[in-house]
Amino acid sequence: MDEIIFFLQSRKKGPAPRKQSRGRKNSGALQLRKIFNNMVLGFERPASLFGKSRATSSLFRQGWFSLKRRSLASLLLLAAFSLPVAAQVSFEGSDPSIRPQDDLFRFANGAWINKTSIPNDKSSYGTFTILDEQADRDVRVLLEEAAKHPEKSRDSQLIGNFYASLMDLKTLDRLGTRPLKKELARIDSLGNLEEVVRLMGEFQQIHVSSPIAVVVSADDKNPLINAVIWGQSGLGMPDRDYYLKKGDKAEDLRKAYVDYLTTLSRSSGTSKADARKVMAFETKLAAIQWPKADLRDPLKTYNFSERKNWTKDYGAFPWDRFADGAGMPESSGAIVNEPSYFKGLVKLASDTPMGTWKAYLRYRLLDAYASNLSKDFREAQFRFYEQKLQGVTSMQPRWKTAVGQVGDKVGEAIGVRYVAKRFSSDSKQRVAKLVDNLLAAYREDLESLEWMTPATRKAALEKLGKIRVKVGYPEHWRGYQGLSISRDAAVANELRTNRFLYQRDMREAGKAVDLTRWGMTPQTVNAYYNPVGNEIVFPAAILQPPFFDPKADDAFNYGAIGAVIGHEITHGFDDQGRHYDADGRLRDWWTAADEKAFMGRADRLVTQYGAYEPLPGERVNGRFTLGENIADLGGVTMALKAYQRSLGEKKAPILDGLSGNQRFFLAFARTWRIKKRPAALSRQLVSDPHSPGQYRTNGVVVNVEGFYDAFSLKAGDRLYKAPEERVHIW
Repeated sequence: MDEIIFFLQSRKKGPAPRKQSRGRKNSGALQLRKIFNNMVLGFERPASLFGKSRATSSLFRQGWFSLKRRSLASLLLLAAFSLPVAAQVSFEGSDPSIRPQDDLFRFANGAWINKTSIPNDKSSYGTFTILDEQADRDVRVLLEEAAKHPEKSRDSQLIGNFYASLMDLKTLDRLGTRPLKKELARIDSLGNLEEVVRLMGEFQQIHVSSPIAVVVSADDKNPLINAVIWGQSGLGMPDRDYYLKKGDKAEDLRKAYVDYLTTLSRSSGTSKADARKVMAFETKLAAIQWPKADLRDPLKTYNFSERKNWTKDYGAFPWDRFADGAGMPESSGAIVNEPSYFKGLVKLASDTPMGTWKAYLRYRLLDAYASNLSKDFREAQFRFYEQKLQGVTSMQPRWKTAVGQVGDKVGEAIGVRYVAKRFSSDSKQRVAKLVDNLLAAYREDLESLEWMTPATRKAALEKLGKIRVKVGYPEHWRGYQGLSISRDAAVANELRTNRFLYQRDMREAGKAVDLTRWGMTPQTVNAYYNPVGNEIVFPAAILQPPFFDPKADDAFNYGAIGAVIGHEITHGFDDQGRHYDADGRLRDWWTAADEKAFMGRADRLVTQYGAYEPLPGERVNGRFTLGENIADLGGVTMALKAYQRSLGEKKAPILDGLSGNQRFFLAFARTWRIKKRPAALSRQLVSDPHSPGQYRTNGVVVNVEGFYDAFSLKAGDRLYKAPEERVHIW
């Protein structure tokens, strides 16, 4: 599920946007992980793509349907189907005044949407949010126990001390910016561009963004070996469009950003004029950066350059000073994502006055650590990133921020405890069987796909057969030996942990990839496909209702978690994933005829989604969201085939008047139940490769033949498309 955020947590595809509870991420990492984030299910945690999150009882309170209860609403529901039925059913949260043939999303979720208010500390609220909040509550219990009894184990001390330090607001308020005194002094001492560039490299190690982001991940063209990757970065706002777009709304956001920088100036004792200098510099930086849609092309973003050729390839610049500061091995080159950007950066860097460089780096440092500085910094960051950009009206409780940050830094030390309490081996085996059935359905589809030629079909079947499946939790847990965490020094802990994690990754540059590693923790409500590993990964936290319920009938599970599984498999064959072969290697294995046939069908999906306008004058970017839309369509199509395949010769039972296929589509529609603030939706349209929830439902089913059969759609129904207009890819 690719709603995971925008950089590469070990290069899974998929971003995810910033999560409120996690504090601010290194924006460079978020951008560089672009490929991964485009292959994540796609849940965006409130105020932060199926998103990264996580119970059962709360889901039922929010309206997950019960097939056992009967009421007058059943009659209305059945009438809405306009189908002969033999029983009644209660479907809490549905809107029987809306026909599923006209709007499946609203039919399944309308009453819940109408009666539900988005909590003040969230930018959106829905199925993923509810699960995510439950996961956070579960983790909070684990962390508070560890904080009370740190003596139980080294990991208890690690996570317990980290949590306690983040909860100690009195100490944070008392210290202010003093924990960053050393780093601020380094900035003040800068005297020339070589020193600036060296510090830019060093700041990578403590997760402070600058114009170049660095990550260590599997080499796309040699996927068993780790490589160093460079990408564009360094903006304080979520995307280049925030700096370059015209109009009153864009101007208002830019003014708010300058106000935020000005507030940081007052709190840190720097000049107010510096805020305007930084805004001007970041605008120039945005102008040379690649648009988000271009970042989705893995062929254009793979440009290996040996260290000795950096000046020849990109221009005269202290490249070695940057590499040394970033701790890169002396023998290491770099895969450069955006060549034209790096060439433009050379000129921009030399034209930028030293005073501007100092102001810029100071703001990037303060912004990176503001969530753990004094109250004035925390509130200033909230007002811009949450209130202004996403419409959130109040700060979330501090414990949620603390839970998120500990999970981001030392998540596997939490994960081993989470799994022991929240995930069973029976669930793992049941999900594994579902995956097997989805893969079998995919194989049957590939073997009979009418537009694909034999040569490409053979390679596609080989790739499908080599997909690795990871369910629940890692086989081997990563330790944190050598990391020391204090109970009363949150910023110092964050600095140490950032450096520890970065250096641990950098030591793997040029070495073999560990194929057992996970890019998500078990307590994450999401899923992903990793193209260089050719693997699909489903953390424990998403394997619970309403996505998976071992007590539910197969129609329910195939419509919910089955569509998720199919989504991730399809990422291996979407417009990005199709460039990687069975071994995860970036290479062209398609015939020209098959590529033309594929892109012709994909372009029709671009046109379809590009016509959706969720806000006045703001449309879905059909090209940017293409990979997710292909995965959504393929996921549902294959999940339905797998469900029908699982029935064998049996006929699906009618339960409370609903056929198996009807229950399948209702379960699917419920997974995308969500309400979103207009500001957050506007941000999603600019920076998130996932389409809004209503289009991840209605935009998919209009192309699925089984939906037409299940609800007897006919010409004149709003979701009806003529057969020749329906998009079929996988």
